[in-house]
Amino acid sequence: MPDTGINSNVPSSTDVLIVGAGPTGLALAAALQVQGVDHVIIDRAASNAVHSRAAAVHARTLESLATIGAAGPLVDRGRPGRSFTARDGERQVITTPFNELDTPYPFVLAVPQQTTEEVLEERLGELGGRVYRRHTLLGLDELFPGMSALVSDDVTGEVRAIQARYVVGCDGLHSTVRKQMDIPFPGHARPHNFALIEFTMEWDGPEGEITFFFSPAGLLAVSHLQGETYRIVALVDDDTPTPDAAAVQHLLDTRGPSAAGAKVKDISTASTWRVLHRLADSFDKDSVFLVGDAAHVHSPVGAQGMNTGLQDAFNLAWKLSAVIKGTAAPELLNTYTSERRPMAQALLAFAAQLHDISTMNNPESIQLRNDVLTAAGRIPQVRTWLASRLAQLSVTYGGSGSSGGPGPATGDRMPPRPGMAEGIGWSLVLPAGADAVAVKEAAQSSRIPIAVTEDEQLPHAVLVRPDGHVALTAPADQAAELPSRLTKWLNHAWPASH
Repeated sequence: MPDTGINSNVPSSTDVLIVGAGPTGLALAAALQVQGVDHVIIDRAASNAVHSRAAAVHARTLESLATIGAAGPLVDRGRPGRSFTARDGERQVITTPFNELDTPYPFVLAVPQQTTEEVLEERLGELGGRVYRRHTLLGLDELFPGMSALVSDDVTGEVRAIQARYVVGCDGLHSTVRKQMDIPFPGHARPHNFALIEFTMEWDGPEGEITFFFSPAGLLAVSHLQGETYRIVALVDDDTPTPDAAAVQHLLDTRGPSAAGAKVKDISTASTWRVLHRLADSFDKDSVFLVGDAAHVHSPVGAQGMNTGLQDAFNLAWKLSAVIKGTAAPELLNTYTSERRPMAQALLAFAAQLHDISTMNNPESIQLRNDVLTAAGRIPQVRTWLASRLAQLSVTYGGSGSSGGPGPATGDRMPPRPGMAEGIGWSLVLPAGADAVAVKEAAQSSRIPIAVTEDEQLPHAVLVRPDGHVALTAPADQAAELPSRLTKWLNHAWPASH
């Protein structure tokens, strides 16, 4: 078991103070630990959250978790599914072929958020890190260079200051870090309530998928976890009490397929909540950054929230490391908000569309929706696009040199290939026709370690960032120039995003 840090003295200084030990905070801490960056992670809770909402981990997230050695253990404790599938009773409306995607993880992993947190904290402990639990952030003050954080030990009552070069708020919807920095968090509540229930049952319904039942009685999403354990997310009325076994049975009987013969047994967790859509005006201010729910919240339809927060963490982790180690200019950190906030803004719009499509209650609208989706689902390109979009494999930071041509361009994700960097590192992938000997010599003389490998299907050479996105491209005959261009790229005068 990882050392919780309860009743232990938190350090008085660090390079990075992480506030919040949910999935995003733990992933960020592990990524920094892998890179040898000094950090402190605190959380007011004594242990991982038992009541959590996220239950699906997508392919892009698993690719990122693999860089810290956490993907394998998480897959072992989850249930891989080949698709998200929308159904109306027994009728299939549309499905997403995750199993056809170009990724080492061609599936969606059904796994409770609590398990994800346990795996991440265990991995952090294996790497030599720890969480200081029962520690609460009270205040933040600018202290050049960096910030001074006032933190209380909730066990002993001791209050101390932690001097940090950077502070990262991974502390959720009601983020103390965000409030301390006076970063606006505008948005609104959606006119729907959801219930989340984990329970055991006998079930002969669809297997190998996460199923969304588009019932006239309301949306019902069913995930099969381990053993006989299932999770449902259901649209419910505003005054709905916390569901009991009878209420869950009624939801399945009225919204799921009758042929499944659902028989509810024991309920382990149940809760209801109202959907919020909010987006922080900026994801950074001074030496402080916001990650995950502290920066953006939206509808659970599509299972994008936790996955997006984890991508925030991996985007920020390598940049912090590069700046702290002196291989990149501090302005590189400006790209965190300029890359992740537009992505989150687009995600909120996408999640809102999925939410609206999934929560229709007018019979004519429902029929039209189902007919349109069924027709669209017959087109392979539509199914592949939707699968890639949900799996977050299509996220790009293009716009700063993206060619728009064939092959991965600047900002695009580069699918993992054999020979690319292990862990969190830089990779140079060569196409056919490149002088591999000259490229490897150039890479070996670089101040920054670069793994070199080949992919004959590429139309040009790509220099891949530690988070799996393309930093630079070059024609095959100019590939040897990329290592020297990397130093200039990292020290570019990146503009502030706000």
